[in-house]
Amino acid sequence: MGIKEITIALAEKPEDVQLNFDLAEAYDAEKQYASAAGFYLRAAEYGHKTHPLIAYASLLKMALCWTHQGDRNRTVYNNLMQAVAYLPNRPEAYFLLARIHERNKEYQQCYTYAEMGLLYATTTFHNPLPAYVDYNGSYCLMFEKAVAGWWLGRKEESKVLFQHLLDDHQMAPEYVHGCLNNLKLF
Repeated sequence: MGIKEITIALAEKPEDVQLNFDLAEAYDAEKQYASAAGFYLRAAEYGHKTHPLIAYASLLKMALCWTHQGDRNRTVYNNLMQAVAYLPNRPEAYFLLARIHERNKEYQQCYTYAEMGLLYATTTFHNPLPAYVDYNGSYCLMFEKAVAGWWLGRKEESKVLFQHLLDDHQMAPEYVHGCLNNLKLF
């Protein structure tokens, strides 16, 4: 269904969690991030008791929408912290927090969030989220930990992690490239 059809259906059932989420996804696909964020917020609010994965994914997707808008770091961070508070045993929010801190050169925070996310990513089974949130698996967290570790003086640990990622993980091309480039530093 397109935006028009979902909007018509939502007019009949305005508190329908799935329809709000679907409309947010449709706006997101069109890069209409402010509209998408509004409907992700509705999905999170209406679904927090009945649809935990949609509510959690909505908080993460809102953060990504605000990231695309630019200069909304506090709002992005708050959305991610709400996601952590809501479902603290899932790894995706920790990854997004680690990545933000890495991009802001806040390496201790990056390392800490990556380590926390790895704890949950490697010890608990998680049902898949209803939407892609830039998280491809535990290797994303391990990559953030390795990058931060290099800047924190944990160079040997960092080197071992990058090599482990290359040897033992199927990764998206940008992560393979990132590992190879970082290993050149050694």
